[in-house]
Amino acid sequence: MNKGITIELHFFMISILWGAIILLAYDLLRVLRRIINHNIWVITFEDLIFWVLSSLFIFIMIYENNSGTIRGFSVMGMGIGMVLYHYIFSERIVWLISQIILILLRPFSFLINLIRKMLGIVLKKIKRCLCKLHIQLKKQMKSVKIYIYNYRLKKKAKAKLKKEEKQKNKKKNDKKNKVDKNNKKDKKNNKKKKKNHKKRKIDKKIVKHKSDST
Repeated sequence: MNKGITIELHFFMISILWGAIILLAYDLLRVLRRIINHNIWVITFEDLIFWVLSSLFIFIMIYENNSGTIRGFSVMGMGIGMVLYHYIFSERIVWLISQIILILLRPFSFLINLIRKMLGIVLKKIKRCLCKLHIQLKKQMKSVKIYIYNYRLKKKAKAKLKKEEKQKNKKKNDKKNKVDKNNKKDKKNNKKKKKNHKKRKIDKKIVKHKSDST
């Protein structure tokens, strides 16, 4: 057989093998999902990472075995390897590995369940304590709000009383000042009257004196 054909055939067989290995790696991921429940978002993220790493792995394999040249038969070989593995081995291997891991974990299942129960009890107690604390804090906050509201009302009432007192005092002072002004005016008027009266008396005396002298 020609050497070139032998190399190509060898590379084709390796491609089939690598296709099967990639799906085997994915089945290990499936086993992990059977043992531990995964969220749909986690599954999506895992699949994305897996196929990115698989692409890098395929590129490295092609680069090492075929100098980075992608051949149609190598892609076809990988596809054949994946299909053969999926229909012949996939489900059996996933079931077998899952069962072996579950059997190995069975002695620890009692301990895991016990820890779960204990954690559940502790979490319930913590939840109750937090609920009680929340209720007490609510009550305290309510009492604080009432106290602040009453304090503000008292403050407003005091301010109102002070304002009213100031207004009363101002009115009193205004009245007092008015009375004082009126008294001062009256005093001035009285003084003027007295002066005028004295002046008239003096004038009368002068007139009388002059009349007597003549």
